[in-house]
Parts: sequence; C-alpha cells; structure tokens
Amino acid sequence: MKNRLAIFFPYVCAFLVLVTLVWRNWDTSFVVHQDPVCHMEVGEDLVGHWQGQSYFFCNEHCRTLFLKTPSTYLASHNSAANMHTMLGLPDWLYYGSVGLLLVISFGIFERKKKDQAKDSGKRFDLLRFAGLRRLLLHPYTRFGIQAFSVGLFVLIIGAGLFGNQLAAKNIAPLLTWTIWWGGLILLILYAGKAWCYVCPWDAIAGWAEGLRFWGTKKEGLSLNLKWPKMMRNIWPATLLFIALTWVEIGFGVTMQPRATAWLALGMLAMAFVSAFIFDRKSFCRYGCLVGRVSGLYAMFSPIEVRAQDKDVCRSCETHSCYKGNEQGEPCPTFQYLGTMDRSTYCISCMECLKSCEQENVSLNLRPWGEDLTQSFRPRSDEAYLALVLLTLTGFHGLTMTGLWRELLLVIQQFFGMGEIWAFTLGMSAFMIVPVVVYAGLVGVSWFGGGLHSVSYRDYFIRYAYALLPIALFYHLAHNSEHLLMEGQKIVALMSDPFGWSWNLFGTAHWTLPPLVDLSTLWAIQVLLVVVGHVYSLWLARQTAQSFFPHSKAALRSQLPMLVAMILFSTVSLWLLKQPMEMRTSAM
Repeated sequence: MKNRLAIFFPYVCAFLVLVTLVWRNWDTSFVVHQDPVCHMEVGEDLVGHWQGQSYFFCNEHCRTLFLKTPSTYLASHNSAANMHTMLGLPDWLYYGSVGLLLVISFGIFERKKKDQAKDSGKRFDLLRFAGLRRLLLHPYTRFGIQAFSVGLFVLIIGAGLFGNQLAAKNIAPLLTWTIWWGGLILLILYAGKAWCYVCPWDAIAGWAEGLRFWGTKKEGLSLNLKWPKMMRNIWPATLLFIALTWVEIGFGVTMQPRATAWLALGMLAMAFVSAFIFDRKSFCRYGCLVGRVSGLYAMFSPIEVRAQDKDVCRSCETHSCYKGNEQGEPCPTFQYLGTMDRSTYCISCMECLKSCEQENVSLNLRPWGEDLTQSFRPRSDEAYLALVLLTLTGFHGLTMTGLWRELLLVIQQFFGMGEIWAFTLGMSAFMIVPVVVYAGLVGVSWFGGGLHSVSYRDYFIRYAYALLPIALFYHLAHNSEHLLMEGQKIVALMSDPFGWSWNLFGTAHWTLPPLVDLSTLWAIQVLLVVVGHVYSLWLARQTAQSFFPHSKAALRSQLPMLVAMILFSTVSLWLLKQPMEMRTSAM
C-alpha cells in the first residue's frame, strides 16, 4: 500500500492543485487585486482603465495619481511595450517559508537511515490496459499527434514571419514562450519525455529523410555517418541552452514574433542537418537542448519505458529493441532495454514496443525521483547541465525584476560597456558564482568526511544530481506565474493569430481574468519550492549514505550540503518575493 501511494502521489498533488484552482475561480469572493500605486490589496469597488486593462484602487487619490501618469507605476521594457509588475511573495509568507525550510531541513536531516529496498522497485505497468497497447502500436497514432504538433509549429512560423509584429496581437510569442515553454516543465514532471513523442522538429525531419509519414522506414536519404566521437556527450546541448537563454533574454526575443519564428526554424534546421547526415537520431541523443533538458529532468518523472523482465533481455538473441526489425525501427538514441536504467536518453518513441518479439516492454508509473535513487554511473556533462539548470532558471527569474535593470546599469557605468556586454557579464557572473559556492561546500563536505576512496571530482559530480529537484520545482514555480496569470490570453489570440483583425471563433475581443488570484498563486509557488527542497534533501541524504557506511560520518559530511540546499531554496523564495515584470500588456 505504501508503494502504491508513492506511485500515485504526484497525481494526487496535481488533483489537489486543480481542485483549488477551480474552487478559487468558482467563488469570486476570493479574488484579490493590488493597488498599482500603493500595492495594497483591494477589492473591486474603485476601478480605473488604461490601454484596455482594469486596475483597482484603495482610494480616489491613488486612482487619480495612476491615471495621470500610468507609466510611473508600470515598468517599461525596451521602450516598446508597458509591462505589468506582479507583486511577489509578501514578507510574512517569505520569512515563514524560509523558517519552514529550516525546520524541514533539520527534521529530515536527523532522520535515521531506513531500508530503502522496501520503498523502491514498485511499478504499475500502464500497458496492462490492452487498449493503450493497441493505441501505441497503431501506425497512425504517433503520426496523428505529430501532425497536430506540426500544425501548431507552422502556425507559429506563419504568424511570426508574416503576422503583426506587435506581440500583443500575434500568437507566436504567447504560444511559444508562455504556453509551450512554460508548460513543458509541467509536462516533464508528469509525463516524462512525452514532448519527444510529439516533437514537430523531429517529425518534419524524419518524414523528409525517411520518405514516409508512418510505418517502419525501409530506405532513407541519410548518409548515416557516425556522430563525432569527441561530441558524444551533452555538452553541445548544454551550450545551446546557454546560448538560447542569452539570445532570448538579452535580445528580448520573447517579445518579438519574427525572432521567435526564426529561432524555431533554426531548431528545425539543426534537426534536418542531423537527420540527413548522421545515423538514427543523433541530434536528439546529443545535441537537442530541449531533449537534453527534459531528459535530465525526466529522471524525476513518474513515467518510464523499461524492460518488464531483464532476464528475458539477457536470453534474447535478436536484440531487436536496439537493432530494429520489420515491425519497429532501431532505437533512435542507441538505447538497449536490457541495460537501460534511466529515462535521460529515451525519447519515448515506443519503437521498442513494436519491435520486441517477447513483448517485454513496459510503460510504468513510478514514484517521483526513482532514477535518482538508483545506482548509476554519474557523468560530468550531466552534472554540469544540472548546475546550469539551477543557475539559469534563477537567472531568468532575476531578469524579470527591477533589481536586474539596476544591476545592469551599475555594470555599464562601472565598466563603461554597452548593454549587451553588460548583460553578458552579468549572466556569466550569475552562472559562475553559484557553481563556485557549490564547489566550495562540496570541498568542505569531502574533506570533512575524510573520504579517501572517492575523488573530489566524483564527489562533486554525484552531489550535483541532488540539486535537480530544487531547479525543477523552482522552474515550475516561476513558469506557473506565466501560465496562470498570462496563459488565458491564448483564447483571444486563437481567433486572430496573425493580428489581422480576424475573429475566427468569436473570441478575439474577449478579456479573460487570470486563472488564479495572487494569494493562491503564492501558495502554489511556495508549495512547489518546499516540495523540491524536500526531495533534494532526500536525495542528498541517500548520496551521503552511499558514500559513507557509518551514519555519523554521513551526517557530518552532509552538513555543508545541507547548507547548500537551504541556500539555493532560499534564493528561489527570494526571487519569487521580488515583483515580477510580466508580459501581460504585450501579450
């Protein structure tokens, strides 16, 4: 029963959040507004309008001040579109949450080691349902879902290149940066590598290279060259992720429909080049930044593709899941089910389900974080990507605050450089400093534990995986603000995606309120940060126990890592406390 509860715990959490959202929207008495002048919580008695938006005030004086000079109270971005500043966590909630982190940290920290064998290994195979198995085996299933995904991709390209270039009137930025990029993390958290199953870049490139839309590829146009040996790691994807962040934030791409479309086409071009030059799906395995970010996060996901019985794999002579056959293609990312113990490089294409003669493939539900609790060979490229995810997700949140603009100005004045160079320097510092802090605390832990059988490098790499839940859940907390406060604008833009004054579905002039009020959003964000912190503590504890056989040595070595967890989670809460400049007025 305990294992079954652990398996379904993620979905219970999702259900409770969904019920809360419905309840808070059903009872409008819970809606809370903030006065943009004095930032006090107010009702709907006193309202003012500007640029099609409604603002609520605590008194007539504040309303008069606001309507006289609205730009004074609403931050600006690139001197092009006025932004709304969304209030961050109130002081009482921020300090209370930090206190809760401390209590939880030392509470879990002092817990005795338990028998992990009782809590691991339990799975629920979704392929027990014959209907789902038949659906996944049908050749038209994936094609149909990919065709829908490609249709949305074409819509983004068309709107971005040829539509109105004002972001408020173009569906491309909102659909890409708020709906897709924001929802991607939520999708990973609950459905693992599902995005790879529907990926439009892979679909278009695969259709073109394989000369077919569905079924097993007979002959393709690819040269089938081997991916360069020196690049058989995820450093290319990590560098692409850093470059995307630099371009996205540094050049304000999220507010530029045409630039958004060109970035999407750039990803398609890389997928095309790889499909026609290299064997299988080498770009998915090594170079795709979306696939590698989602792959690392997928170690926490409650969905996995695995062999039902590895003894069956050991006796298998055909290895069709790896080599392919008439029923299914070779594994596109060079995975063999008999030895695959992580979801990082699986793209959930389900070709192995089609090719396995023994029907030894399972699609399992499992507890959160199972991959991270198992024994595996840590990799330095994965460890550094985990640290990059931790730093860049925080950096993304920082750049949406007024503090970042002040820091940029200080850097420009102090070094006498332009905005882009100042941005690059600031971004580099925000990436490097947390890693240096982490490296120092790891060094203290390694030296203090007196561990001579493991090198500092291996110690550094192994502990980096324990930071993934903090990065993942802060990423989700940050994205939830965009999804829940801005995502509803997609309803209006669906009727006029190009900004050409269409009204296809009769919703073009709809102005919908955010999906949640601020107090509910704050509660969700704090809950997410706390959940991520707890899971990181749990993983750090297991890591310490794997290094040190004696409980006292494990506790002593874990103290510096406990400081690291508390520090990073507190920074996450602090970022959520800052007023965030939203894209609402432009989207």
